[in-house]
Amino acid sequence: MNEVRALGRRDGWLVLALALAARGAVVLWAHGRFPPTADGSYYHLLGRRLAEGQGYTWAWPDGAVTFAAHYPVGYPAALALPYAIFGASPTVAMALNAILGACGCLAVQQVLARYGGRRAARAGGLLAALHPGLLAYTPALMTEGVAAALLACGAWAVTAARARWASVGTRSRTGWLTVVSVGALVGIATLVRPQCMLLAP
Repeated sequence: MNEVRALGRRDGWLVLALALAARGAVVLWAHGRFPPTADGSYYHLLGRRLAEGQGYTWAWPDGAVTFAAHYPVGYPAALALPYAIFGASPTVAMALNAILGACGCLAVQQVLARYGGRRAARAGGLLAALHPGLLAYTPALMTEGVAAALLACGAWAVTAARARWASVGTRSRTGWLTVVSVGALVGIATLVRPQCMLLAP
């Protein structure tokens, strides 16, 4: 059993490395080519304002500043920390998307390792790592790819919680911590993309 877990972890590192490399290549290619557009321009602006300590606010052409309530708060908030550290650049947002997307690929592999076996897990993880649609969302300052990664991580947390409860029971503190992590991930995903609330039950 320990050998199977070790192989699953090794496959997970492989999937994570490949997903990061592929997304890193996309970021290098897209750097400077694709400015934020459509909703991405609003997420970028709101993330920059949050990073500057101006809150979730909107600056209107007449100089008025009001609180914003027309875009989800999660993605701009996720952008704010790296923007504050590295500067409010679309490339920084792309790098964040790449990291979160790679974590989502690892989550896919880990869920499949628990329920589908090593071959299915490796194949599923590699497909997620190299999926053209998921790669294409890396340079887009949009919520779709980030929400997908968060939901994959939420599914991974669900499988971990289920396994933990099966082994230690419902009275264990670590059992409850895994359940709380599921709620936190689905909650964050909902702040990024409100439709994710449908998956909470």
